[in-house]
Amino acid sequence: MPIDSAAVTANPGQGRPSVTALMVYLLLAGLLMLLDQRGQFIPRFRAFAEGLVTPVYRVAEAPVEAVRGIRRYGRSWDSLVAQTREQREQLMAQSGQMQRLAALEEENRRLRALLDATAGRDIEFRFAELVQVSLDPYSHQVLIDRGVDDGVFEGQAVIDGQGVMGQVEGVTGGQSRVRLISDPDHALPVQILRTGQRTVAMGTGDVGRLSLPNLPEQSDVREGDVLVTSGLGERFPAGFPVAEVSRVVRDTGEAFMDVDARPLAALDRGREVLLVMSVPAPPDVRDMPATEIPDEALADAVDEAGTGNDASSGDATAAEAAEGPVLDDPAAEPAESSEQPADPPNDVAPVEGGETP
Repeated sequence: MPIDSAAVTANPGQGRPSVTALMVYLLLAGLLMLLDQRGQFIPRFRAFAEGLVTPVYRVAEAPVEAVRGIRRYGRSWDSLVAQTREQREQLMAQSGQMQRLAALEEENRRLRALLDATAGRDIEFRFAELVQVSLDPYSHQVLIDRGVDDGVFEGQAVIDGQGVMGQVEGVTGGQSRVRLISDPDHALPVQILRTGQRTVAMGTGDVGRLSLPNLPEQSDVREGDVLVTSGLGERFPAGFPVAEVSRVVRDTGEAFMDVDARPLAALDRGREVLLVMSVPAPPDVRDMPATEIPDEALADAVDEAGTGNDASSGDATAAEAAEGPVLDDPAAEPAESSEQPADPPNDVAPVEGGETP
């Protein structure tokens, strides 16, 4: 196909770039770079353009931000729900631990009270724990985890950290049945600590009340008096606290007062008890070497020996006086005497054989 030379001549710059235009562009670019370096026009123009475009950008971005916000809120809600559930579980676990800690603290307090109850007493004790409580409202009895194998015996006294609880009534190999002092069939010899007056505390079937029915009208007893074991009856050692007088009623014309007392022991609350074992006997100084006998024991032994001799001589004299003259035993040999026989009376005549009637 022949080339039209007229068309090529009419548009000379359409085929290849014009050198003049290139030079103009280069000159313009250099001028703009110079102006930007000198007057910071480009940043100003860019800031102006951003100011015009920013509202449009925010409007276009609003739906996307809304979706992102909803997603963040959903994730935060799920995280808060999970965190709340975890914290609730931790709170329940800590609450259980705190309850167990409170129980341990209470048990520690009771054990300390038991130790305090045995302080300063020359008596052997054995620890025991309640395993069962009688459901009969008219028989106040409990079961402990000690028996014959542990040296428990019938009639043995049982105490806790505050006072006397009762005594052992039945014993098996590994368990024992204890009758509490509040049982209607239980009686305990006591004495008023303030005055020393002795009486008997009877169970009433109420764990919070004991009765003292044998106090005469003129007895010196008042509310708040402490009752302790008197040691009579060979069951309870003397001096253990039993109860505190809570009510005193004096009826005119009655021979005895109406007195109630509140037991000091935790009859319906405690779990740990102490069994009062036999009191250790003091060592016999007669079986000890002389070098090992304490001065106090030696002095007591001398005093007891002197008292015993005096009592023996006094008893012998009294017995001789009571029995009168003792007739000679024909089978016994006559005792030699340095005294001369008394002369017979003048009105008695001698008998043949040299004997006098």
